[in-house]
Amino acid sequence: MFKNLDEVIRAAGAGEPARVAVVQAADPEVLSAVAEARRHGLAEGLLFGEPEAIHAALREIGEDPAHYTIVPAADPADCAARAVAAVNTGEADFLMKGLLPTATFLRPVLDKEKGLRTGKLISHVAIFEWPKAEKLLLITDCAINIAPDLKQKKEILENALAVAHALGIERPRVAPLAALEFVNPDMPETLDAAALSKMADRGEIRRAIVDGPLALDNAISPEAARHKGIGGPVAGYADILLTPDMKTGNVLYKSLVYFAYLRCAAVVVGARVPLVMTSRSDSADAKFCSLAVASLLARQR
Repeated sequence: MFKNLDEVIRAAGAGEPARVAVVQAADPEVLSAVAEARRHGLAEGLLFGEPEAIHAALREIGEDPAHYTIVPAADPADCAARAVAAVNTGEADFLMKGLLPTATFLRPVLDKEKGLRTGKLISHVAIFEWPKAEKLLLITDCAINIAPDLKQKKEILENALAVAHALGIERPRVAPLAALEFVNPDMPETLDAAALSKMADRGEIRRAIVDGPLALDNAISPEAARHKGIGGPVAGYADILLTPDMKTGNVLYKSLVYFAYLRCAAVVVGARVPLVMTSRSDSADAKFCSLAVASLLARQR
């Protein structure tokens, strides 16, 4: 089990480098992360976009364009379509979003005929380095599914479990979050949490321990759980926090980044290959760590 993101980076760099198709690649911040991934031996870049703009962006960060494969494309939509085609032909192992709208990036990914659909829901998984607990903490879904129902929450959880297993967490402890620890019919998220817990008990969710609803403090703090008399196999020791909706996940994600300064990575999973869809406001290190996680996942497909 990886205890921090440096261990993930070393593991991702230990094998053959994965090939990342960067869509609309003329973004110095994104290219800086790709360059760092190349230096660590964990990924090689296939850069899609306008060649002169990509050359200029590479020179801006002191990189030699000769180290990269540059694929001309007419516009953002063409970039995305060509990058997905590269995955389908085996030229690329996963995708990274560059300087284009998320909807444009995802459209060819979700295309029913030529895309990367698997029949699963796609969802966002954030991976935080938690030094105090000497572990990685996963949070889902912070960026894709706005108000998931119970069926979608099960799929979101199963996607997060696949990431956790790839990170060496053999039987993750999952806390479906709510504002309190008891089932309250006026709070649908508590009903969903209880249902997910029962699904895990009956084997419908495998290789995981699920117990909820749990409030955030009781999910991650053994002291808080003891003070409140909250028992169970997850209380105080959660590996995965399943948020009730995207707005909760997004606020929690950004709070840990901007208030707690925790190091993080993020991937979108559920498609045939991992997707790196970091925000422009994410740090260069977060983009690089996301590439490391995606490279590790791509090699384990």
